[in-house]
Amino acid sequence: MPIKEDNFKVRVAVADVQSILEGSIAIKDLRKKIEKLNHKIQEDIAAKEAEFKPLEEKLLNERSHLSETEFEHKVNEFNAKVSHVRKEIQIKKTKLEQAHAEAMSRVHETTITIISELAEKYNLNLVIPSAQVLYAKNNLNITSEVTFMLNERLKEVTINY
Repeated sequence: MPIKEDNFKVRVAVADVQSILEGSIAIKDLRKKIEKLNHKIQEDIAAKEAEFKPLEEKLLNERSHLSETEFEHKVNEFNAKVSHVRKEIQIKKTKLEQAHAEAMSRVHETTITIISELAEKYNLNLVIPSAQVLYAKNNLNITSEVTFMLNERLKEVTINY
């Protein structure tokens, strides 16, 4: 079957993905939520450090009253507690990073869905990120329409933390 000339007629649009994300109400909301959760983790770290400081001082003061073996045993217990708390904090940070990535993924998926819908609506067969384009006429740019639709559809995103 011969190739039709219509197969090579391309209807193109460009979208500034970075601008879309920067203009997203959901992303702004997500940043606030992540910042708040991160602040809570930092407060937890400060509280744990405050708990350990007197324990460390007490341990150092007891050094002269304890045998070498007893002191070593208490130091090992103290270090085990510190290590346990560090692991807990690292787990919290990792969970927060994963929750952030999942939430960002939902925004990206919604953005791609909207771009696909606009491609269908305008009979486009190619949408290119504007970062990959050296020149395009402004009438090919669908960034503002994507941003508007994204903000209508997704005002906030849930963080599963």
